[in-house]
Amino acid sequence: MIPFTQDLGAFFATIYGGIFIGVLFDLYRAFKQNFNIIKIFSFFYDVLFWIIVTLLVFVTINVIESFDLRYYHFIALFIGFIIYYNTISKFILKVLNKSIGFVINTIRRILVCTCKISVNLYYVIIYSIHLLFDTIFYIPNLILRMAMFMKCKVGKLKRVKVKS
Repeated sequence: MIPFTQDLGAFFATIYGGIFIGVLFDLYRAFKQNFNIIKIFSFFYDVLFWIIVTLLVFVTINVIESFDLRYYHFIALFIGFIIYYNTISKFILKVLNKSIGFVINTIRRILVCTCKISVNLYYVIIYSIHLLFDTIFYIPNLILRMAMFMKCKVGKLKRVKVKS
């Protein structure tokens, strides 16, 4: 038989497991509120959440009691979750929502700035290449055409003989 103090320690440790489940639940709710993809595939994320919670419960019970499952473990998990949910859950959820929103806005701003820089860089490169090709091909061709035009005009001029 296990002494009462060990049972009490296991009870409080399981309450901490319930609090951790509450934190995971708030994290799940924050992701669900901020990402539309989670709303679309809600069923799959619900199943994934409950698989993670089940694994957490089994790991908590294994660490505390070496799989010596007792009724008070479930009561303690429930009490821990209720304590967390009724005390600091709203605050944690606000902090998580603001943190996720900040990260999303920061990533969005970085992507917008990167796109603007890349578009401007594209135009700088294109106009530089355009100027280079104009300099290499168009301007010499223009000068050559002007010289040929002047040569034709000079050749067509009537020569006036000067009397001496």
